[in-house]
Amino acid sequence: MYYHAGKKRKPMELLQNTVILLTGFLLSEMLVSTGTHQRVIDYLLGRSGNNLNALLTAVLLLSYTLSIFISHTIVVISMIPVINRIVSIAQDEDERKSAASLLYLAVTYGTNTGGMASLTGSPQNLLAIALAELYKIENRTLITFVSWLGVGLPATLMLLFLGRSTILFTAKTLHTPSLFSSGRKVPCALPHKPLRLLTSNLILVSTLSGLQFFFKPEPVFLSLNLIDLCFVTYGALFLLVAFILPKKNGQTGVMLMNLIFFLLHLAGSPLIFFSRLFRELESHIGLSLKNIYRNLELIFTFLFNSVWNRCFQEPITNLELPNTRAKLSINLILKDLPYVGITLVALTGMALYLLVTVWNVQTAMTLEDYHLTTIKSTLLYAVEMFGNRYIRLISVVLLIIFASELLSNSALILLLAPLSTDLGAQTALPPIMMLLTITIAASSASMTPLASMANTIAFGSIKKVSLRITLLPGFIMNILAAIVVAAVFSLLSALIL
Repeated sequence: MYYHAGKKRKPMELLQNTVILLTGFLLSEMLVSTGTHQRVIDYLLGRSGNNLNALLTAVLLLSYTLSIFISHTIVVISMIPVINRIVSIAQDEDERKSAASLLYLAVTYGTNTGGMASLTGSPQNLLAIALAELYKIENRTLITFVSWLGVGLPATLMLLFLGRSTILFTAKTLHTPSLFSSGRKVPCALPHKPLRLLTSNLILVSTLSGLQFFFKPEPVFLSLNLIDLCFVTYGALFLLVAFILPKKNGQTGVMLMNLIFFLLHLAGSPLIFFSRLFRELESHIGLSLKNIYRNLELIFTFLFNSVWNRCFQEPITNLELPNTRAKLSINLILKDLPYVGITLVALTGMALYLLVTVWNVQTAMTLEDYHLTTIKSTLLYAVEMFGNRYIRLISVVLLIIFASELLSNSALILLLAPLSTDLGAQTALPPIMMLLTITIAASSASMTPLASMANTIAFGSIKKVSLRITLLPGFIMNILAAIVVAAVFSLLSALIL
């Protein structure tokens, strides 16, 4: 099935993507809550012996593989406890900086590269598809889940090999002997049951996504086809297992308690959101907001207990304690979300949505005259300086990659998408290939913490990362990515179109 973004399918595609992102996030939370990440990293440390290269390769491959199926941002959030656990093993301050910086490079490069490999791995990929439909770009129906994966896997594996070589070359100058202390007793057995759960869920989601792109099932209930219903059922069952069913067999009568606990926190999520947001803002800006978030927490506690007491006659005084009756505790998940980051992403998304709406509904011609024309003329003038079209393409890709080090990659894609035809004419690429080149280039930045949401989250959460160590390999990986991206899309254009 071709990726069709018609009005009737858009809500269903949004539903499927929501289910994939939600279950991927909850699955990672479930694995972290059971300590699976610690057992996996102990296994990696044990199997790698005294070889730092083997450990970095394992983290790189694990991050890459997971990001093909799960949103790369969620994978980074899930990997952060793993990385911090490894860094904490190092005994010397310089060793901790070296380990943190190298592992930061491995996890961010792995997740960003894996996110480019599949259509659902990164929000920017889906944005490109939406823009192709919005601007009615010719041959947009060539882009399917399977075709993207068919091209994305070999291309990103090439990038992964080059990135690994760069990271391992950087590691030669750094020393972390205490990571592999001979006195540590590290279990060398993988936690097979949790990993089987992870693998089976990834296979299920990938199979359903592939079937949705191969076939066009007719609706069987309302506007939902059979595969849509499978996604809905899968998501509902996952929520049931994670939050409602008893954690231990034989616990009778707790399903109702888990259900009400879950629903009350969902109902109170606006209060939780703003209380946690103000709490985070207080630590960021240094302004005392204690009265605001404390009052919001008191209001939520009062409302929660007014219902909970009526149902179970037992008040809960501390709503930050985990719900030990369920596999996952909704209150802990809501507590640990990065609310400042979510707010910034939401505000940026709203601004970009309004920008696209304005461009295409109200004053498109005006903005074209005053903004796009300037950008277009500047870019085309710069590109025309090079005679060879492949060199022109590399220069465009390099410009986009390094621009996305400081600017939002989604904003760059939105800004440059209308220029796909003009830039394509200068670089011998069809418009659809130029749009995909812009998208992948905007996702290829690796140098600064602002390069992507994954980089920002990792840099802020992994302790002891040193920019002095990460900037140079990031710069090299940007150059290599530009060469590979330009070569891949030039070859694709020659073979397919």
